[in-house]
Amino acid sequence: MSQSLLFHAFGVRDGYEYWKTEYGEGCARFFLTVKPEQLVCPQCQSQEVSRKGRRFRQLQTVPIGLKPVFLVTEVPKCQCRACGHRFEGPPPLPRPMSTTRTGSKRSSQISIR
Repeated sequence: MSQSLLFHAFGVRDGYEYWKTEYGEGCARFFLTVKPEQLVCPQCQSQEVSRKGRRFRQLQTVPIGLKPVFLVTEVPKCQCRACGHRFEGPPPLPRPMSTTRTGSKRSSQISIR
């Protein structure tokens, strides 16, 4: 699996690395881990952070053919070595996109000849 494909097809930004793929239950799951440089203490901005476990978050994305596709992202549990603050690493995923009235009007005015 290519980082380029994850970025261009699914909008996965630089903060994640591809880990593995699982196929089962009629779908594909791409597992992603957080790069260490993304872990910064939100309280003191220190990069001296220790991982203290993790959980996973499953997000459905666009299908490949007729197969549903899920991005399974790691959400690391961390503790700052500088100030002791415990936190979960924020997932650097694509921002939600909104549609505008102008865009929806424009698309409804397109005629096929």
